[in-house]
Amino acid sequence: MEKYYLPGKDSWHNFEVVGESYREKQILSVLGRRPRLDEEIEDVFEAFLVPEPDNPHDANAISVRVNGQVIGYLDRDSAAVYRPIIHRIAASGMMATTTARIWAVVRESWEAERQARFFSNVRIYLPAAHEILPLNNHFPANVAVLPWSGALQVTGEDQHFAHLFNYLPQNGEGLVILTMHKLVQTLKNGTEKNLVEVRLDGERVGQLTATTSSHYLPSISHAADAGKELGIWARIKGSGLAAELVIQGARATELNDAWLSRMPSFPPLTPETATYTVPPAYTGDALRPRSPRTITTPSAGESSFRTVPPSRKADRQPPRGKVVLTDKDRRYSPLIHRIAGVAMIVIGVIVGAILAAIPLLGPVLFIGCLALGIMGNIRSRKIAAALEEELPVSGFIPK
Repeated sequence: MEKYYLPGKDSWHNFEVVGESYREKQILSVLGRRPRLDEEIEDVFEAFLVPEPDNPHDANAISVRVNGQVIGYLDRDSAAVYRPIIHRIAASGMMATTTARIWAVVRESWEAERQARFFSNVRIYLPAAHEILPLNNHFPANVAVLPWSGALQVTGEDQHFAHLFNYLPQNGEGLVILTMHKLVQTLKNGTEKNLVEVRLDGERVGQLTATTSSHYLPSISHAADAGKELGIWARIKGSGLAAELVIQGARATELNDAWLSRMPSFPPLTPETATYTVPPAYTGDALRPRSPRTITTPSAGESSFRTVPPSRKADRQPPRGKVVLTDKDRRYSPLIHRIAGVAMIVIGVIVGAILAAIPLLGPVLFIGCLALGIMGNIRSRKIAAALEEELPVSGFIPK
């Protein structure tokens, strides 16, 4: 199947998958070896998001696969959000392609009588749901779309708002693919200036400045020599009053020989519908942690994937009174945190006793040091309790 690379900066692994703690064998197969005791292994791999409509646990399930191995899943809520997009890509005969960062270590576990245990963490690059597919899909088949790169502003789009308004999604932001064309502008003194005009489904929607145009004119000429038009990703953002375009495509100096020789066209997508025909892909090992760690859900009343908020970070707040675990917290076992908590009280008493000798302020300083020690102990105990609750479920100790 053809690969559909998710647009954006795929070196930013912003989304944590679930279920990796049940797939030690698969992850070790991808890594190629088991880490030595306390050795941390980390590597990045090309990964595929594979929908599993035949999954008996969840028909929305989307697995993350590397080298044919299932190394995790999108959590249940996120899978429901991304299902229409990933299913549409699969129904179009393509595989949603991204990158995955796998981290693994073998450490002694205090909860298992100091036996060595394997821990892993898998993160993938996953853009917001409305930043995966273009809002338009009517451009010619001979459009070669530039690789994603830094943002540059389009000018003059305010003069074409009537056309742009037809593409604005419900949430006011999305992606389109523009075509780039050489524009010769004649100045009053007769001098000709080469610029780049951008069109959306064949209609002009703005142009680039002279400086910005210089980054793309060589690529436009190269595409024309190959009998193709040059396409570029663009963010469209606006409201009922105005819209703006920001292009996101590699400049001529950023293109490698592989892309220049192939100049891949944007693959045709099956029309958007309520449901899609997706082949079965369930492998029979879709176990999931009971408490998913990354949750992204549409807000009330939002049914289209274009209106789903980004899932770049876990925005869900923990219940009141529960501690938020950090990567640093997970480096140590619950026992170490409990010992550290007791040590804080002891240190508070010792330091407070020394400061108590200060006239007038001594008693106040002693009470303050003791209070700090007690507060530190309480937090350490909460961290230990949270780790004890988390580890049996996910086995996750991040780098």
